Formats: sequence, structure tokens, C-alpha cells
Amino acid sequence: MAKDGEGQQEKAPGNGEEKQYYMPIPAGTPYSVIAEAVNRFGVELTEKEVIVPGIGENETAPLTWVLVGSRESLEKAHEFIVRKMTEMLERFR
Repeated sequence: MAKDGEGQQEKAPGNGEEKQYYMPIPAGTPYSVIAEAVNRFGVELTEKEVIVPGIGENETAPLTWVLVGSRESLEKAHEFIVRKMTEMLERFR
């Protein structure tokens, strides 16, 4: 998750809604871990354009998956994903 709010804020709150932030999904994260994080922490899986220098006018920017939700939910989802990935890597030792 980006530190110091850098690039995190996605949507401004409206009518009493909580601010929404985004967190890029680390490359190689299994779909099962992503789905469990989405269901467990009430975050949303969506796509966001990746900013790549040198993309011309007629070229489309690549997309990446991100989780969207409150800061607290994303922090919990991040910890969960890191823990699950660490457990998976430990099996290969």
C-alpha cells in the first residue's frame, strides 16, 4: 500500500460517505487470496489504468487490478494478503 497518502485517494466522500482509497494488487497474487480478501474485508476489486510514459494518443493504457475501500479495510486486506502469501512461500522451503 502506498505510504503517506501518495496516490491512494480515489474518490472524495459525498453525503456522509467515507473516503475511498485504492491499493494495487501485488503481481502474482492468487485469485483465491484476492477473492477471500474482497469477501472478508468488504473491499471492491476493480481495474485502474497504469500511467506509462510514452503512450501515444491512439494507444490504450494498460490496466491493473486494485482494491478500493476505506483506509482501514485496505490496511486489513493488505496485512491478510501479505500473511497468506508468506504462508504459501513457507510451504516451498
